[in-house]
Amino acid sequence: MILGFKRGSSLMEALVALTVFGLVAGLIAGVFILSHRYTRVSQQVSRAQREATHLMQGLYAEFSRGSYETFQPLTAADQVWFLSSRLPDGRPGLGEFSDKGEILWQKWVGVWCQSDGSVYRSELPLPGGGKPFEEIGAGPGSILAFSVLGTKRRIAGAVRSFTVKVESRLVTVDLESQTSNSGNPPTRYHMASSFLLP
Repeated sequence: MILGFKRGSSLMEALVALTVFGLVAGLIAGVFILSHRYTRVSQQVSRAQREATHLMQGLYAEFSRGSYETFQPLTAADQVWFLSSRLPDGRPGLGEFSDKGEILWQKWVGVWCQSDGSVYRSELPLPGGGKPFEEIGAGPGSILAFSVLGTKRRIAGAVRSFTVKVESRLVTVDLESQTSNSGNPPTRYHMASSFLLP
């Protein structure tokens, strides 16, 4: 009876196999690490874009019912307030008109950006309800009149800055949002738009 001859692998063959396995494993790990990093960067960019879009939509909704003659300050950085014809929060309906067909202005609306990147809006209803433009006195002197109220509502977050310029009936908004994840550099998203007020 002939016994089978089993051949073993040498130390050199084992080292070559281990080296090839290490290279393949390293390449696969590198692909997974890059994939994970690009996914995080993509999420970061998406969040920056989403927050900028939320803010722009929120500003448009507020500005569309505002009086261009009352925007303060005229070139505002991270804050703006203005007279609005939208009914105060909690009241149904779109607006009110006088017997002469004039818009009855309802409230002052303030929008500002805090140091943490959150953008809030708040409102100060006019005493005695809606009034024609001629009967409205001076508005708030600063954004502080709005920021101390408990009725503020968050519009967006991760906003680095926004500016509002008013030229006649044209309101131009320029904003920048910024997001970051640990291990990634900050991502900034810039958006600008103009609104023509009625």
